[in-house]
Amino acid sequence: MSKLIKRQYDESDFLPMTAEQLKVRRWQQPDIILVTGDAYVDHPSFGVALIGRFLESHGYKVAILAQPNWQSVDDFRALGKPRLFWGITSGAVDSRLNEYASMGHKRRQDVYSPAGKTGLRPGRPLLVYSQRARQAYKDVPIVLGGLEASLRRLVHYDFIEDNIKRSVLTDAKADILVHGMGETAILEIARRLEVGENIREITNIAGTAVPVYKDTKLPEKCVELSAYENIKADSKLFMTAWKDYQKQCNPQGLPVLQDQGSGKVLVNPPAKPLTIEEMDALYELKFTRCWHPSYDKLGGIAALEPVKFSITSHRGCFGGCSFCSIFFHQGKYISCRSQQSIIDEIERLSRRSDFNGTINDIGGPTANMYGMYCKQKIHNCSRPSCIYPDVCKNLNLDYSQMLGLMDKVMKFKKHCQKKLNVYIASGVRHDLALHSKKYIELLAGEFVGGHLKVAPEHYSDKVLKLMGKSGFNKFEEFEKIFDQASKKAHKKQYLVPYFISSHPGCSDDDALDLTEYLVARNWRPRQVQDFVPVPMSLSAAMYVSHVDADMKKIYVSKGHSSKRLQMALLQYYDRKNYRLIADFLKLKHKSKLLSKIDMISRRHNRD
Repeated sequence: MSKLIKRQYDESDFLPMTAEQLKVRRWQQPDIILVTGDAYVDHPSFGVALIGRFLESHGYKVAILAQPNWQSVDDFRALGKPRLFWGITSGAVDSRLNEYASMGHKRRQDVYSPAGKTGLRPGRPLLVYSQRARQAYKDVPIVLGGLEASLRRLVHYDFIEDNIKRSVLTDAKADILVHGMGETAILEIARRLEVGENIREITNIAGTAVPVYKDTKLPEKCVELSAYENIKADSKLFMTAWKDYQKQCNPQGLPVLQDQGSGKVLVNPPAKPLTIEEMDALYELKFTRCWHPSYDKLGGIAALEPVKFSITSHRGCFGGCSFCSIFFHQGKYISCRSQQSIIDEIERLSRRSDFNGTINDIGGPTANMYGMYCKQKIHNCSRPSCIYPDVCKNLNLDYSQMLGLMDKVMKFKKHCQKKLNVYIASGVRHDLALHSKKYIELLAGEFVGGHLKVAPEHYSDKVLKLMGKSGFNKFEEFEKIFDQASKKAHKKQYLVPYFISSHPGCSDDDALDLTEYLVARNWRPRQVQDFVPVPMSLSAAMYVSHVDADMKKIYVSKGHSSKRLQMALLQYYDRKNYRLIADFLKLKHKSKLLSKIDMISRRHNRD
């Protein structure tokens, strides 16, 4: 693959990464240097590439400093002094989740680094990179961005340190933080710095957070959240702060203030979602969809492989699952690309010399929300989910746009000169899919390659309620219709269910109920995730405070022994879990279940 990449693109097709590449472009200095903890992959699924290409399209000279040596200031001076600002991100995912598994064990691979090598980024990149950038050029503004900055913009919980932490804006001593997807905010920052505005005066951009100084002009109305020191002293205030912020986390919300113990931060409301025209223009920028050629001889970047030939059709998710932070990053209002823009991208990909004949995915955070919208269109709703516990009367659940896109894709496939496979592999919300049998039939008949990942998450309705998910009966209803649609299409296909263990409120007995269901169906789930308290999620607030959103006390599984048991019960078929499960089931007087598990695990071990 690296040979194909090297033949099709060279260094001049990428944003510059070295002083030599700046000279080739005849740049005296870059306007903006984007610093990232990931290797540089020029693909729209990688935030640095997306922001870099976006700024480039507006005339700015953007350079990339990828995985710099943070133990010295030298790498931060290698590209010269940025004329406008440093843009610093930890990478495509939260650095804690990238480095550690849920039990606190270090991961053996970093898929965002060459050949999966670990140790190429510091433990807390936003803090360390900001320190080095300030050391390199003291007077250059520092802008934090990306997923980690977005989700850690307020007081938050760090599951590795098991501790309440201040806003990363405070700890990094940066000048401004961009939350959300960031294009409109970062462009306005660049434009205002361009005309000579002082960074400390830029305090009112939607989708940003700033430190509060003595001379900071505060908005007339704002909401003050529980302070860092108070939350540290009373964990229930973590839930209170979450609820207070969630009400304002929409484009028409009020700014919020929060005391970090060493000063306050002001967080402005999120930016408005992009229009169709803006989405089209953004995703039609000249991405190579390859890693930088400097990684060819280093083994490439594994994170590119599953997304290289995927297509983003929309952003946002109105599902409002408790364990997910998309509400606070991409928002719940759906921003869509036009059908024609998506078809044009399929055509461009099909003409590439390295195209393998398969579009791995057309979708977004939730694939079947394309084309759906709030009828009010004023972006001022504080409801976390538009479909749970019931469907909001203002939600347009019309599947016509989604079905129209699928129809155009099928027509393109029919007339394409090459054999073409196109799949929908990103998350399908099964309870939402039940509103259109036609969608399920098209999905099963044309866009599934044998297996479809879905997320019932759990079997217990009590746990599902805490997760913000529909009852398990909705999954069973979807499964029935999907099976019928697959048979109608003469295809043998299966659902791959995704489950979460140790979610707040899930007792060992709840986990056991799920195991009994799995054993009865002879299901051996591989898509299993031990719960991780992702910053900014409602479930993280539950985990920290031991109460639900109604402030009622709940059980929270903590500690390795409890979490290991619930994970083992989900992976009951794995022989290495047998002794732990056996000891538990004997206490529960479940000898018949234990016998079945013994037989299944022995057979699985032989297989």
